[in-house]
Amino acid sequence: MKKIILLLACTVFGVQVIAQTKLQIADSLFAKQEWKTARQNYMAYMKDTSTQAYAWNRLGFCNQNLGNYDEALKDYQKALDNKPFPPTRGSATIRMARVYALTNKFDKSADMLVRSAATGYNPLPDMDTLADFKTMREAADFKTMREKVYNVVFPCAGDPHAHEFDFWIGEWDVYNSGAKFLVGHSVVQSISNGCALLENWTSAQASTGKSINYYDTQKGSWEQDWIGSGGGPQHYYNGVYKDGAMQFTYEATNPQGQKTLGHFKFFNIDKNTVRQYLELSTDDGKTYQPSYDFTYVRKRDK
Repeated sequence: MKKIILLLACTVFGVQVIAQTKLQIADSLFAKQEWKTARQNYMAYMKDTSTQAYAWNRLGFCNQNLGNYDEALKDYQKALDNKPFPPTRGSATIRMARVYALTNKFDKSADMLVRSAATGYNPLPDMDTLADFKTMREAADFKTMREKVYNVVFPCAGDPHAHEFDFWIGEWDVYNSGAKFLVGHSVVQSISNGCALLENWTSAQASTGKSINYYDTQKGSWEQDWIGSGGGPQHYYNGVYKDGAMQFTYEATNPQGQKTLGHFKFFNIDKNTVRQYLELSTDDGKTYQPSYDFTYVRKRDK
């Protein structure tokens, strides 16, 4: 009995080794772009029951390069049916988009491009440069199709909430409000394709600080995280743009257990002026006292 079990184990192991060798040969041929022989080896390895999404994806690419477009689409769909991780899912969908573009099925190609973008893959360079999309680029509605993909790749570009704080973007001289006393300079930049603002602050005393400001789509509000050269990170939350101002809430507790509440506001005075105002309360919100009141004046081109 032991001999039979051992024989069966050896047989199973031997079959696995042979299968693995076939896959390695197929992958080696794939890397050499020997599409026909790679295709044969993938088919011999997988039969029709394999659940290896990446192998189906590669078989599809072999068929695609051999001009077997219908077979390629079936292979890519099998890859997707096996619920692969995003990199393989993105690869299979962009390749399906290429096949649909080659066969002038532009609507289906656009759908696959959107699906590919949703995995984290950026298909815009492919759309703009690959020969497979040449005829699609010549279509009358290509601009509309590209815009749909662009808005998935760069979701903040078309989200009006993400631009509510754009009035703060620029280079500024900063003064005490109502006075000509210069307190510092600030450069506020749009970063991450419009998904955040980066503040770069330098005071007149040469201390520095930065804040990152972003619209949290899950919370439906703005957040600001600040850290200065003197330490003491600060977090402002529940930011909303209303009544001509971006308005944040602040709450912190010091090591002695004393709680501080705050209202932090950026007033959009005009295109060249922003007022930044912070008021704090140490009596649980019964009274508030100004912490500082600054006016940002946009630097003019000389």
